[in-house]
Amino acid sequence: MRLVLAAFLLAAPAFAGRPFTPEELLATRRLDDPQVSPDGKQVAFTVRQKSLDLNRDVKDVWLQSLAGGPARQFTRDGRSEHPRWSPDGKELLVVSQRAGQEQPQLWLYDLASGGDPRQVTSLFFGADAGVWSPDGRWIAYTSEVYPGCAGDTAAVDACNRKRFEERKASKIEARIVDHLFARHWTEWKDGKRTHVFVQPAQGGPARDVTPGDSDWPTFRVGGGDDIAFTPDGAEVIVSAKPAQREAWSTNGDLWTIPVQGGAPRNLTPGNPGDDASPKPSPDGRWLAWLAQARNGYESDQWKLMLMDRRTGKASVIGDFGDDVGPFSWRRDSSGLVAALQRHGRTYLNTVSLEGRVARYAESPASSDFALAADGSVVFVQSGMVRPPELSHLAPGGRPKRLTAFNQEQYAGIDMPADPQDLWIEAKDGAKVHSWIVRPPGGKRAPLLLLIHGGPQGTWEDEWGMRWNEAAFAARGYVVLAADPRGSTGYGRAFEEQISGDWGGLAYDDLMRSVDAAEKLPYVLPGRTCAAGASFGGYMIDWIAGHTERFKCLVSHDGVYDLAAEYGSTEELWFPEWEMRGTPWDDPDAYRKWSPSTYAKSFKTPTLVVQGELDYRVPVEQGLGMFTALQRRGVESRLLYFPDEGHWVLKPRNSQLWYRTVLEWIDAHAKKAPEAPHASN
Repeated sequence: MRLVLAAFLLAAPAFAGRPFTPEELLATRRLDDPQVSPDGKQVAFTVRQKSLDLNRDVKDVWLQSLAGGPARQFTRDGRSEHPRWSPDGKELLVVSQRAGQEQPQLWLYDLASGGDPRQVTSLFFGADAGVWSPDGRWIAYTSEVYPGCAGDTAAVDACNRKRFEERKASKIEARIVDHLFARHWTEWKDGKRTHVFVQPAQGGPARDVTPGDSDWPTFRVGGGDDIAFTPDGAEVIVSAKPAQREAWSTNGDLWTIPVQGGAPRNLTPGNPGDDASPKPSPDGRWLAWLAQARNGYESDQWKLMLMDRRTGKASVIGDFGDDVGPFSWRRDSSGLVAALQRHGRTYLNTVSLEGRVARYAESPASSDFALAADGSVVFVQSGMVRPPELSHLAPGGRPKRLTAFNQEQYAGIDMPADPQDLWIEAKDGAKVHSWIVRPPGGKRAPLLLLIHGGPQGTWEDEWGMRWNEAAFAARGYVVLAADPRGSTGYGRAFEEQISGDWGGLAYDDLMRSVDAAEKLPYVLPGRTCAAGASFGGYMIDWIAGHTERFKCLVSHDGVYDLAAEYGSTEELWFPEWEMRGTPWDDPDAYRKWSPSTYAKSFKTPTLVVQGELDYRVPVEQGLGMFTALQRRGVESRLLYFPDEGHWVLKPRNSQLWYRTVLEWIDAHAKKAPEAPHASN
């Protein structure tokens, strides 16, 4: 096995500050959603911070001049986000749940007057995702409705309220379900749908332009830019898919809908895969969007599409070789700037209308960026050991830091050094990448393997809250964040080798990466633990049945029994693609790749973490793993959250999660004797 390792900084830090703890992590301010003003002079963005007292995120909108200077807090209610400039730059639209409101609404701030904001919406189920028309006449947004509630906003709201209160007053909690989804992500579907509303920006009645029993736009974990106006403001373009097949189809299309009323028109009927993120060019001639070619494969390659709206002809532009991320049009409509993930980093690229692709700058950036009128970019810059701030980047230049929200807090913290690259050669000759993050102080330390979810995912050199590499390294571990087969950013062939082979090449890649890391001079042998969530949790369960080399394991929301999970998860396209069919089509595949099949071999101490509201990897998966461990007599513990889903998000729960996970690893890795590991 060939090992290629970047040079490491072996010297200890010049000072010994206070340790980086989960409490310091929770206190960190996170910046997101930068929006540059039309004149290019300032940027609006959201700042979030977890509050243990309130047990929620506190979030407000801030403004920062691109010329420098201190940032200015714009909202102070602790519940504001999603700032959007009016086309003339005189007003700012914000989503805010102000005191006394049960739901977030849209509020409009007049920047010239500086007075109190004007409430734009007052819908019973609230409003979200405000979007301006380029001419400034209209605002589009989303709100939940019960299908059948139609008419003007007053009629829709009255109908929504009546049906909601009837359900609330009922003494029966049973549900009658006629079709999938019965539940999705963290919620049971109670009949409501997300619809797009359009209303005059300066006041007037709103119109539900997407009535019926479908979600507009299609729900995506993490959100997305799936609503856009045409430049003349006459139409709104939305990404959506038919309701009848939404549990097993990924075939979403782009639909254009007249603002003043009319039937939706499908712009992408010929594409069997997903279509998302519509963005018309400023001059109105072109429509760019992201598209996947295959139905049922949610991790299919996202390609950048371009349609000439005069002719309707569309084609792929740009040969990226991998997924295209978020993108923006240049103000003169001459091309686009798009994010591309590569080897655990994100780079920005320019794309001409003819499809020529060039690196925007050699410095890594992020997918959370905004393009200014002069062609420069404002983006959220962070790293595994560097908390987020805003930076300004000109084409071909170096990032210039704009904000310093976390500077004072982190000035006295002894943080790990920047992560380093570790490359190994797999058994089939493929190159497999990992990040290494060392603890402060330069001493030898136990190894901790972290396995990401997906499986089509990656460990990026960026700040994270749920699996923060710096928090584990600061606790005294050499962190190995590995990107095995199936990881994104290493080419399509590498990514697609995971499907139908969950415990095969990916498992071997991980074991070989651990082999290489354990030979590093600063790693204490014989004390290695492993942890992961989602697919990473699945891989932990798989590891438990296939090797005894680890001192302990942490399985968070991991798949234990694939056939059982198929019958209780919500998005059926995922197991059907990854296992090459349904459990009745190919029961042998579900049995072969299920960790439950190998439960007889479980011996490693394992912490199981599970959320009750996780409908992606439902609760019986974690309970099944814990039951098998207990019945086998294996040292094990269950950390169960009745109020969390696939992710642990509430601050107090997050604090408990870190405390429990770290104490479990400490108890097994730091007390273990140094000894060579058993062969895998």
